[in-house]
Amino acid sequence: MSMLTDGEISVRTLTDSEAAEWLRSGEYLNAANPSHGNSLQAITQKLGVDIRNAQGGRIVLTAGDECLVAQITGIPRETREFTDDEIAAARFEFRAVKAN
Repeated sequence: MSMLTDGEISVRTLTDSEAAEWLRSGEYLNAANPSHGNSLQAITQKLGVDIRNAQGGRIVLTAGDECLVAQITGIPRETREFTDDEIAAARFEFRAVKAN
């Protein structure tokens, strides 16, 4: 089963500050893959919100559910902690995906 079931979804691009505010609400399950610790650290550093407590798991959105999707480009695909310069040079995109 995929994350998105049949039905309509809406996708909204968020600014860094909007994504940080979304995370600061604390009303979410961090289902990111814990093995992506370097990416979680980069997002934590970028947004100033600690999201390194990832639990993993499968996500299925039903009507009214929303999730935050982060995409990082321009960063090495290595399993190591990224430098401040690498994080500063990377492009971060955040999207709120909502099942309607």
